[in-house]
This record gives sequence, structure tokens and C-alpha cells, in this order.
Amino acid sequence: MLIRLHKLAITCIPLLLCILLCSGCSNHNQQTSNVINLRMSVFGAKQESDLANALARKFEKTHPNIKVNVEPVAGTGYDVKLIMQSAANTLPDVVFLTDTLVPPFIDFKVVRNLRDFTDKDKSFNLDDIYPQMRNTGVGKDGGLYMLPRELGVVVLFYNRTLFKRAGLPDPRPDWNYDDLLRIAKKLTIKDENGRIIQYGMSAPYAWGACYSAWVIANGGSVINSQGRSTFSKPETLRALHTLTDLVTVYKVSMPPNQSLTAPGIDPFAAGKVAMIINVFPQVPQFRATMRNFDWDVQMLPAGRVKRVINIGSAGYGISSTTKHPQESWEFLKYIMSQEGQRVLGRTGSGIPALKSLANDPCWRKPNLKPHNLDAFINSVKYGMDWQTIMPLTKSEVSDAVSEAFDKVFTGQADVETAFKAADIKINRILDAESKQ
Repeated sequence: MLIRLHKLAITCIPLLLCILLCSGCSNHNQQTSNVINLRMSVFGAKQESDLANALARKFEKTHPNIKVNVEPVAGTGYDVKLIMQSAANTLPDVVFLTDTLVPPFIDFKVVRNLRDFTDKDKSFNLDDIYPQMRNTGVGKDGGLYMLPRELGVVVLFYNRTLFKRAGLPDPRPDWNYDDLLRIAKKLTIKDENGRIIQYGMSAPYAWGACYSAWVIANGGSVINSQGRSTFSKPETLRALHTLTDLVTVYKVSMPPNQSLTAPGIDPFAAGKVAMIINVFPQVPQFRATMRNFDWDVQMLPAGRVKRVINIGSAGYGISSTTKHPQESWEFLKYIMSQEGQRVLGRTGSGIPALKSLANDPCWRKPNLKPHNLDAFINSVKYGMDWQTIMPLTKSEVSDAVSEAFDKVFTGQADVETAFKAADIKINRILDAESKQ
């Protein structure tokens, strides 16, 4: 319409031309001002920014009045930058975060409580999100500060080719610690000189998601109800032995300071380790690097007391200072819709957090490994309360735990000595923080 009016104005008197041109400018400015620009922060990794841009572009097609600008934060200082932006009142509108970032982002007022939206928006089905995942975004006050974008559970990846060479069947869903030890022994191979050339397994021993679930499954605990470290408890020390003895006594698990491959080569992908503990986002890499092997996944084995599996998630929240809360909510709601969750599933970087997509082909790809995708879904019911280990994710505490594992694996101290010392150090750190 504006184009036809301008053509007409050219043939008319100058006054009419002036009026119409001014009107056109006014309409153009009004159209521009009607577009809401949202800023979205994500980790600087290409996989994260690619996913965020894919979600943003899909969202914009049905919301032409909203433009989402993705801002990757390079390096390891993502949390520091967001906290500084909160202090400077320059936060983006939509914020990527992980379960471990929920408490500090609440404390430093980076993100706002989403209950204001979830309670009022009847079109949003909060109950479709796995409750274990949903709880990863809940603060101590009961507020919801992150919507989890994925189902995050820890599982066991295993090299079926190496299993077959050893005459072993696939691990069963009901297997336990004793089964793991027996299988790992058969999968550990030595050369004629007695040197180990293939390990039965490897684990991220000092990773909280690994050792905490392992300890609890074998009768111990890591944090009590008062928020105190419990590494000194006899039952916890016994449970830690079940993990560290795989390395130091049975020698079926590869020590963390050792590798059977050249630097930068994954021992599991190279067929030098038969079983590892990991998460679904590792799947795309194994699909690319393990083409010479048959491989699959299984639930983690039950401990000597019960089966416990660590859960966690990444997701998104709305900043506390956004000037566009409703538009930001519309974007979050899209990310958590079936359409948005299918975008995530098709990338292969995560399992949708919606129960309604548990069997959806967006992530269940029968022609691709792994085939036992039920292992991820079935693990959910054994998930431990993620907040159990939150105090242990603090950098100083994590360092103390890592130091204890290092001393055990390098022979500098036994389990009792190393972890009793860590217990004292951890509680000093936690006490000092509680007084601040």
C-alpha cells in the first residue's frame, strides 16, 4: 500500500509528497519499534550456540514480532560474566544455565522465579516434564528458576565387540556391582609381559555424579541433612573402597593418571577400555569415532545395597532484570514445547525432557547406535535427589575430593586417611561459607 501511495505522490503536488513521505517514515518507525529484541546467553561451545540459534529461528517464524539474538560466552567464565552483568544491570533476557548454576544464579539475582508464569499460563503443561528433571531447577525457597531442556541421566557405555571377543553377553538391566567386577576382570587383558593392554572399565572417579551415586548405592552417604560432609563415616569409607579397589586392588579399571593411547585419543573409542560411565550428550561423538566397533548402553549396575543413579540437566531461565518478561516466557515455552524439544532431539545432543516424547523418533533413531535407549528412560526412577551433592560442586570442595582420590590412586594414602582428611577440609569450607 505504501509503495502505491509513494508512486501516486510523485505525480502530485509537492505538499502531498511531503505528507506521504512523513507518513511512511512514521509507519516504518512504528513497525521497527514493534519488534521486540531478546538477548539470549549460552555457553561459547559451537554445539550450544548452534542449538540456541536453531531454536531461535524456529521460534521467530511463529513470532515475527520477536527477534532472539544469541550471545555465546567464550571461555570458562560464563557464571562470572552473568553475575557481573546482574550487578551492572546488563543481563540478557533469556539465560542458559545448568543445575549446578541454579543456586548461585538465585543468590546473585541472575534469574527470576518462573512460578509467576507456570502457575498462570494454562497452556503450559509443567507436568509433562519429568519431575526428576523439573526439580533440578528448583531453589531452596521452592521457586522454579530453570526449565530443564533435557533428560540427563548417567549410564554405562560398553563396547559390544570387546564383550563378544571375551565370550560375554550384554550386561542385563538387573546386573549389580558383583556382576560388574566379574565382567571387568574378564575384559582386562595383559600381554606376555604382564602389562595391561586393555582395561575392563574406566570411570570419572572424582566426578560428583559418579562417586556420590556410587557411595549411596553401596550404603554410604556424602552429605547429611545438616549439610555436613560425611566422608569419614565407616559406611561411606567402605563404599569408597568398592570404587577405588577397582583401580588399586583388582586393577580392572584404568587409573586416571594413565592411558593406553596417545594424548588426545579416547581409550574407549580406541577399544582400549571396554566400559565407561557417561551421559547422552557423548553419543554424537561415539557415533563418529566408534564406527569400527559395535557398542551400546545399559543402566548403571546396582550397588551392594540398592541402585542409585545421578541425574542432572541443563536448561534456560529468564533474567531478573528483563524488560520483556512475557516475550521471554513465550520463548521458553516454545523451547519446552513438543516442537522445540524435537529440535533438541534431532540434533542428537540431548533427550527431550518431556515424558510425552519418550518414544519419539526425533531422538530414537533405530538405525543409529546406541540401540538400548530404554536404559536412559528406565534410569530415571532410580535418580537421586540432585540437591544431595550441591555443596560438593563448589570448586574448593571439588578440589578437596579430587585430591583425596589422587592420593589413593597414587599410593600416597589409603582410603581412610585420604578421605578423613578431605572430610575435615570440606566441612571447614562449608562452615566458612555458612557464616558469610
